[in-house]
Amino acid sequence: MEKNMKKILVICLTMVMALSSSFTIYAQNYRMPDGTNVREYVTDDSVSVLTSPRSALISSVSLELSQEGYRSVKAYSEILCHIEMKEIRMSISLQRLDGSTWKTINSKDFEWIKDDYPDFNLSMATASYEVGSLSAGQYRIRTAFSVYELDGSRHESRTSTSPTLTIN
Repeated sequence: MEKNMKKILVICLTMVMALSSSFTIYAQNYRMPDGTNVREYVTDDSVSVLTSPRSALISSVSLELSQEGYRSVKAYSEILCHIEMKEIRMSISLQRLDGSTWKTINSKDFEWIKDDYPDFNLSMATASYEVGSLSAGQYRIRTAFSVYELDGSRHESRTSTSPTLTIN
């Protein structure tokens, strides 16, 4: 009986050790000084960030920069608001590290106005675009958001920046 218990214990410990070494954690969770909750995710071919500013109008902001082929990337941005908005504006900038400074190499602006979408609840917006023929280097996206409440009484603006993605 004691021999079987030892075998079972050895098997259980082996399984626990095998499972514990196979998990990879790639997320960082931290709070900015203004109370914003930020989670960053980094893999070999994409980087993303999820920001929850805990503000009156903006619930969360998500950015992702991913490789889509040889020296080609896709920039994706999403905003989720607590309530329906009158207007949502988004500006996505692809930036490249040049020495010690970030330089914008491509930028696109997007706008959603409630009057253009009368049958939809304008409480979220997503946008994406691809950029090709990039040179090797370090890249990130920086997105600026502005939202305007339906009655026009309040508006909020935020910026969010993705982690760095290396293009070889």
